[in-house]
Amino acid sequence: MKTLITGGNGFVGSSLTRELIAKGEEVRVTVRQGSNTRNIDDLKVEKVYADIRDAGAIRKSLDGCQRLYHTAGLYKTWLKDERELYQVNVEGTRTVLSEAQRAGVEKVIFTSSIAALGITEDGKPSDESVAFNLWDTKLSYEFSKYEGEKVAWEFSKRGLPLVVVRPSLVLGERDIYPTPSGGMVLDILNKRHLAYLNGGTNVVDVHDVAIGHIQAMEKGKIGESYNLGNNHNNIRLKDLFALIAEIGGVSPPRFKIPYTAALSFSYACLFIANHITHKPPLLTPGGIQVLHLFKKMDSSKALKKLGMPQTPLKETIRKTVEWYKDKGYWNKK
Repeated sequence: MKTLITGGNGFVGSSLTRELIAKGEEVRVTVRQGSNTRNIDDLKVEKVYADIRDAGAIRKSLDGCQRLYHTAGLYKTWLKDERELYQVNVEGTRTVLSEAQRAGVEKVIFTSSIAALGITEDGKPSDESVAFNLWDTKLSYEFSKYEGEKVAWEFSKRGLPLVVVRPSLVLGERDIYPTPSGGMVLDILNKRHLAYLNGGTNVVDVHDVAIGHIQAMEKGKIGESYNLGNNHNNIRLKDLFALIAEIGGVSPPRFKIPYTAALSFSYACLFIANHITHKPPLLTPGGIQVLHLFKKMDSSKALKKLGMPQTPLKETIRKTVEWYKDKGYWNKK
C-alpha cells in the first residue's frame, strides 16, 4: 500500500513522513520545484515535484496511491499579494481533493487548523462543534483555512472518504522556514518582542500532531473532524513567552501592551512592509486581532478516539529551542 503526502517536506508533513517511514510504509511526497527538502533528504522516500494547484501534476502524484494526507498549505500572516493564500489553501485544496476523488483513494486526511475553529462565548475550550465565528478579524490566513475546510466538507458530502484534523499552534523540531509559530519563538529568544498581549492559544508538539494524523487515518471516522491539540496547553501569551524565555535563558517580555496601542503600531508596521521594506512586518493588524483572543482548544475527542499523545509543554519548548540553537537559527549572546 502506497501513501501520498502533499507538502511532505514541510514542518508537519516531514514529521508525518518520518513516522510513516519508521512504520515501514511506502511513502511518496509532493514538493514544489525549488523548495527546501532537507527535512526529508535523509529518508528513503519517493519525491515528486508538484504544485497543489496543478491538477495534472497531482493526478500523476496520486497514481498508485491508496491513501492521501493533504498537509500542504501556505502558513503566512503577511504576503505582498494575499490572494496567494486563497489560491493555495482553498483552490489548491479543491484541486487535490478533486483528483483524490477521481483516483478513488480509500481515505483522505485533510490538515485544517485551529485557525478554522471558532471561540466560545463562555471562554471554555472549543471542541469540534464550535463553528468559525471570527468574522471581525482581518487575518487572511484564518479565512483561507476556514474556506479551505469548507471545500473539504463539500467533497466529503460528495462521497470522498475524508477526515478533517485541526492542529493547534505547532512547535517542535524541523520548522526550517520558520513558520509564524516558530518565528514567534525566535522573536522571544532574540528579544524582538518587548511586550505581550492579553490573549492566548493552545500549543501542541509536532510529533503528537504527526501521530494524530496517522491515528486519524487508522481510526478516524469518515466525515468527522478531530482537534489535534494538547488539553494541558491552553496558555496565555504572557506565560508562554515567559516559558520560552526561561528555557532559552533570556529575559521575557515584561510589559503588557494595550490592544489599541498594539493595533495602531501594527498598522504602521504594515505600511512600512507594503511600501518601504517589502519584507514581512513584525506585526500585522490581523495578527494583533487574533493574538488578542484566547483561542482555547478541547482535544478530548482525539485523545479518546485516536489515542493522541500529549507531550508536556516544557518538553516541546525545550526541543524547539535546542533545535533552533543547534541549527544556527539562534546564537545566545
